[in-house]
Amino acid sequence: MRLIRWIFAVGVLSVWCALIGTGLYVAMYEAKADLPEAEAIVVISGNAGKNGGLFGETEARLMRAVALYDEGLAPRLIVSGGTTTDVETVADAMKAAAMAAGVPESAITVEGASHSTLQNAIFTADIEDLSKAAPILLVTHRYHLPRANASFRWAGFTDITNVAADPDGGIQVTPGLLWESLKWPLNVLRAGAASAAKAGGVPREDYIQYLE
Repeated sequence: MRLIRWIFAVGVLSVWCALIGTGLYVAMYEAKADLPEAEAIVVISGNAGKNGGLFGETEARLMRAVALYDEGLAPRLIVSGGTTTDVETVADAMKAAAMAAGVPESAITVEGASHSTLQNAIFTADIEDLSKAAPILLVTHRYHLPRANASFRWAGFTDITNVAADPDGGIQVTPGLLWESLKWPLNVLRAGAASAAKAGGVPREDYIQYLE
């Protein structure tokens, strides 16, 4: 019984720390006046995008990424996000929208297999002509940026600049922010388990599904 109480207490503490830490990041986020040039602009889809298509937060993230491309901050756009259905992947929908906005097809790389932030990071790291040491601009919403940045660093990327799709507005209590308090501890546990499995020689295909 004591062990169960201890585990429960650690879980509650982790959730509160994640919520407070993410909330502080959202409140203190300041958009950089001069963003550095990068090898690529990486934009990752929102949760709703798992059903395919382009709407809501994913669309806002893409438009921010397209604006960065138009500013000449990177020569390529990497769109990341899969689907749990048979419809068009989110990444393909983002590609179509980016092309409609004037980004040439040759400048867009599609990663359409991921179903989570950890998979966004891992599958983006798989792109053969993208060095994990190269600078990238990582685009998502403020509440998601800390966990996304940590996930991409876990996947091996070392030079990441966070760019918010919603740079203004101060702290806002949204469902996304509240969900982060649960997703952070789960992210850490799953990443740790995956790292242990990899170190133990377990083939990636045997554990990658548990990172969804």
